[in-house]
Amino acid sequence: MHASPIRFLFLATAISLLSTGAAHALGVAIGGSSLIGTLDYSDSFTGTDAGGRPNRPYQAAVQPAPAYLVENTYGKPAISFQIDTGFSFAADSAGTPGLVDGVPAYPLGMAPNASGAGSNTGFTQTGGGIDYGIPYSGLRTSYVVQVDAVQVSDRIDISSGSARGIFAPQSLSIFFRGDSSGNASLFNGATDTPIRSIIPTFNTGITGAGQWNNYAVHYDTLAERIQLFVNQNSVGTIDLNTFAGGIYAGFANDFVGAGAGLAAGESRTWTDNFQVGALIPEPSTAALVLGGLALIGSLRGRKR
Repeated sequence: MHASPIRFLFLATAISLLSTGAAHALGVAIGGSSLIGTLDYSDSFTGTDAGGRPNRPYQAAVQPAPAYLVENTYGKPAISFQIDTGFSFAADSAGTPGLVDGVPAYPLGMAPNASGAGSNTGFTQTGGGIDYGIPYSGLRTSYVVQVDAVQVSDRIDISSGSARGIFAPQSLSIFFRGDSSGNASLFNGATDTPIRSIIPTFNTGITGAGQWNNYAVHYDTLAERIQLFVNQNSVGTIDLNTFAGGIYAGFANDFVGAGAGLAAGESRTWTDNFQVGALIPEPSTAALVLGGLALIGSLRGRKR
């Protein structure tokens, strides 16, 4: 464990404690983000039958290659999601087309539109863990990667690196844990550092698996800083130059992506509304210094 002083930006009042009753409206539709001001790429994963891209049938199987073309590129060249095992498409509209339930169980009690952000028209479905990504090199040095997902017990992850996935060289992934601990980890392809092991007060507010939530990370490659959001509430900003002795500084942004790692006995990953773009700037900040620890909290937490 690294004992060097760190700077950690954290606003306890911005933590949103999640509950089953609130899960119906925690997704964030494309274009509805309170974090992203200008979108670079996005995908609502809408199925063909609901007006989505051709070759996106609601079917529990790997799709044809055209299904993985990114839906919205905002004037940029067409690109495709890079994947390993692949994902298919399902919806929680009437008849739950393409949906195959598993562990954690899909929150059908909240359906249709259990996420509150278009899960009735389509989302990704994988019979196991998944990490998908898109090329992002040269676009921005400061950007937000955001996704809806049904929380699993191990982790929902968001990544930035030299290639797709959490094991890419020069990668920095954030693991949002679903084991009721409220913890998250930083991972660089080799080392996993739980945030709470250095910042005991850190808490995402996530209380367990099985509900739709929205996850986002603001990456700043020049400042070497990241900010974590759960359901568009800021839960902390970390200075990578000093956190864990600086081992997470120097990450790349050739690819950005999202995914999930499943705990033993789990069998399904569902994600929706992948979007990446420029951060809407914070209006102001306030600083407090306590010993070797500098706590800087936003005067206002980001919320929908």
